[in-house]
Amino acid sequence: MTEELPLVSIKCITYNHEPYIAQCLDGFVMQQTNFKFEAIVHDDASTDKTADIIREYAEKYPNIIKPIYETENQYSKHDGSLTRIMNEACTGKYIAICEGDDYWTDPYKLQKQVDFLEENPEYSICFHNVKIWNVPLQQMQDDFITKDIPETTTILDLAEGNYIHTPSVVFRNNEQVFEDMLKMGSLPAGDYVLHMLNAQYGKIKKLSDVMGVYRYGCGMWSKNAEIDNINDRKWLKVLDKLERYFIEKNTNVLLVLLSQGYLTIEIMFDNYAKLQNRFLDVRSSKAYRLGKFLLKPFKWIKKIIK
Repeated sequence: MTEELPLVSIKCITYNHEPYIAQCLDGFVMQQTNFKFEAIVHDDASTDKTADIIREYAEKYPNIIKPIYETENQYSKHDGSLTRIMNEACTGKYIAICEGDDYWTDPYKLQKQVDFLEENPEYSICFHNVKIWNVPLQQMQDDFITKDIPETTTILDLAEGNYIHTPSVVFRNNEQVFEDMLKMGSLPAGDYVLHMLNAQYGKIKKLSDVMGVYRYGCGMWSKNAEIDNINDRKWLKVLDKLERYFIEKNTNVLLVLLSQGYLTIEIMFDNYAKLQNRFLDVRSSKAYRLGKFLLKPFKWIKKIIK
């Protein structure tokens, strides 16, 4: 008898998440679905007791928790090994993401999102509202990070900036998307790149239900004043890779990404004159050389896109 394959693979990457990982795994095992699902839990050579906690759950829930234990940290290699390992392990028709320091709160989360995607093939991504656990304040809050958007959006909306929290997303497993991710190499904010690549293949659905919690204040992209400038520079790298990708694929998407880059550079430098003087040092991609011609003034370009 052929073993039933999982319809959903949960992608969970964790490193030194000892205080959080049990709550994350509880969110997986409580899911109530009419289909089989699995959670690929990748411990990237944690130096705390994260792996021990994962082992306990894998022994108790062997049909759900599928652990991968590393003896050498894969993320630090920056060679795509972590992406390859997870892509090969996640075989479901749909992929859900929840990193080890976030967690789900609704036992019907996967069922709701998969039902929608099964019934609406023109959509490639489904996500939902989340609560924010503010680590510095030790306080649960409404989402103050992402902007309010309609229930249905497209890649053009997403190109203006990310509004999909990592633990909220479910998307169709697309081999071409992961091949393109590998070609782009290691990037900060890799989830945004993933969402942009997926959004080429369909619309984006937002469910109003609050079904998860995102921890704010303990990761690289936390909005602390002392690291804002670092984040701006990392963001430019992300936009650069996406711009190169979209140069020959979708002009409208490229233009929106270029506008993001211009705004980020304006934030990074004191004034427009300095921006002009240092522009070529900061950005040298073909996309930005094209953008220098097209993106004057910003309001004009926004009018063209609309």
